[in-house]
Amino acid sequence: MKTKLSKLKIAAATSALFPLFVAAAEPALPQTAEAWATTARADIEAAYQITRDNHPGMFDPLNPGFGAQLDKARNDALALTPKVTDASSYVAAIGRFSTGLQDGHAGAYANIEDADVPQTRWPGFNTVWRGDALWVSYSTLPELKRGDKVLGCDGKSIDTLFDERVFQFQGQKNQPGHKWSFGHRVLADYSNPFIAPLERCEFDTARGKLSLKLNWSVRPEAALEALQADYNGDRLPVGLSWHKDIAWVALPTFMPDENDTAAYDKLVSELTAQRGKLQQAKAIVLDLRHNQGGSSLWSERVAKALWGEGRVLRRLEAKGAATVVWWRASAGNTEYVKGIVKELQSKGQTEYLPYFTEAANGMAASLKQNEPFFKQKDEVAAMSIADAMKELPGDISPLTTAVIALVPGQCASACLDALDTFKLFDNTRLFGAPSSADSSYMDIRTEAFPSGLGAVIIPNKMYVNRSRGNGEYYAPDLPYNGLDWSTEALLQAIRHKL
Repeated sequence: MKTKLSKLKIAAATSALFPLFVAAAEPALPQTAEAWATTARADIEAAYQITRDNHPGMFDPLNPGFGAQLDKARNDALALTPKVTDASSYVAAIGRFSTGLQDGHAGAYANIEDADVPQTRWPGFNTVWRGDALWVSYSTLPELKRGDKVLGCDGKSIDTLFDERVFQFQGQKNQPGHKWSFGHRVLADYSNPFIAPLERCEFDTARGKLSLKLNWSVRPEAALEALQADYNGDRLPVGLSWHKDIAWVALPTFMPDENDTAAYDKLVSELTAQRGKLQQAKAIVLDLRHNQGGSSLWSERVAKALWGEGRVLRRLEAKGAATVVWWRASAGNTEYVKGIVKELQSKGQTEYLPYFTEAANGMAASLKQNEPFFKQKDEVAAMSIADAMKELPGDISPLTTAVIALVPGQCASACLDALDTFKLFDNTRLFGAPSSADSSYMDIRTEAFPSGLGAVIIPNKMYVNRSRGNGEYYAPDLPYNGLDWSTEALLQAIRHKL
């Protein structure tokens, strides 16, 4: 028996299948300090107005404070513009606006070439966040070694340093996963003029407490490579590999290019063909390192191959039974969805055409009637949890092998959708870091700044009554706080945990 796919699942599966923003020719940079400040003010005002005109939060009955939050984001960013004089300060001001919305699916971003900003400086060592502390992960200083703990700098605690040097300009303070994602920025100098350079830090080392005066210099390539290795470890290609009795399923992207799409096809075929071997494995590791989200279609294909299509669809339908999709029927959003319909038609892609056609038509009608939302109804009957858990004659044999989902701190959007799906089954445990989190605002598009130096991020719809709450993240069932996130180190740690 095949379960009919609901509009909610179509919405999640298609959330990143279409292009967001096609860049125009590279814009000319402002040539004077005054021109940079003027450009920053104009782009922040545009980001504010575009967000105000299109964001679902402006009419969200469950978020009555959104308008005030948007006003504060604008005002906080504009307050910096008198001191915007160059590309670095422009980037910081745009970051301040975006951070004010505290949502990875909203805000704005600057798109400045690396050559147009000063090179990143460092104090001779890299840092990463693991567990509940900031650690030295790489050092060229004789006084510091990998694994030394940073206690504070210039009389400030690590939490204060995060607040002042990171979370004012990017990330979200209330998400533990964002400390994992941004720990490398606490003691690096990205030429942000609104952050004073640190002068001295204290450490807890194997040789005792240490106070060290910082000397800043351009970060060498070797330090950048070490930072990238420590961030998520090595990146494996999409696919299945075996490490004796452990199956390793690499899922580094849910925004696959042509090669990755072919790799997903091969992966699903291999999981299906090797299901007997998977049943006998000690564990199946679902490796989400490096994953930046995209479409939930890819994780669902993997889940169906492992647990069975019927089981996955039934449980997803039951989990999302109360969830409703509200499309924000602004002029810009409506034109965007109409564009998706035209693209699907031009490419002969009919699978999702009825869904987007209904959304586009409904948004156009709501816009004409001055209604803020098109509330997309679902014809699929809600399924109870009890019915979803029943075994049906057409189901494949249950998967009893331990499944370990390897979670990095930046896991959000469709990466979180993957965790939602994997955790529908009791044999799944999360290993690694706390995940990131999503708001209820989804399905983003972008609009370019007047300057062309960046873009505004706009969610087109919102989920009402989603089972995973607004800002809710996943904590690991099996925390892993090791500095080394290489495949080999993680494999050893997983064997130890099992």
